Amino acid sequence: MNPKKLAFYLWLLLITGGVTAYFIFPDEINILFLEELSDEYHYIALSIYFLLLSARGLTMIPSTPLLLAGVLIFDPLELFFVNMAGILSSSTIVYYFSKYLGFDLYFETKYGKYVQKIKRGITDKELPVIVGWSFFPLVPTDLIVYVGSSLRIPVLKCLMGVFMGESVLNAFYIFSTTLILKL
Repeated sequence: MNPKKLAFYLWLLLITGGVTAYFIFPDEINILFLEELSDEYHYIALSIYFLLLSARGLTMIPSTPLLLAGVLIFDPLELFFVNMAGILSSSTIVYYFSKYLGFDLYFETKYGKYVQKIKRGITDKELPVIVGWSFFPLVPTDLIVYVGSSLRIPVLKCLMGVFMGESVLNAFYIFSTTLILKL
């Protein structure tokens, strides 16, 4: 079987299994259950959260829903560090595997206008563009990572830009949501 199809079917199976489990066991799968599970198996829960964030880049799902779920379960500072590590690992996966996984076709067809605009505007100012793009919440960070990969921007420069932009945004999300929940 084609590795791309296998990865897609595994991803689809995971999503379908999760949704099915939620509908079959709605009383067991709720926020209190997740909090209890996280308290009892803290490091395992953090590891699963990290793996979900890392794999998220393969699905093009934004990290914000996972971040907001994490706010309900984990300590804010701990959440920040795990979230940033997950985003950086996801960005690394997108950077190195974008062509293999077909992201080049996906981004070129779905965001073709943005891809061309970024490619024209990024020359000689890669880091500020990556930081700004990563900070702006309404655009997919994975898109700028893909463009950086296709333009052969060094991976460390790309990851540094993602870290700088996403860390400010994530800190704001985590700490403001935590404050709102305490009201």
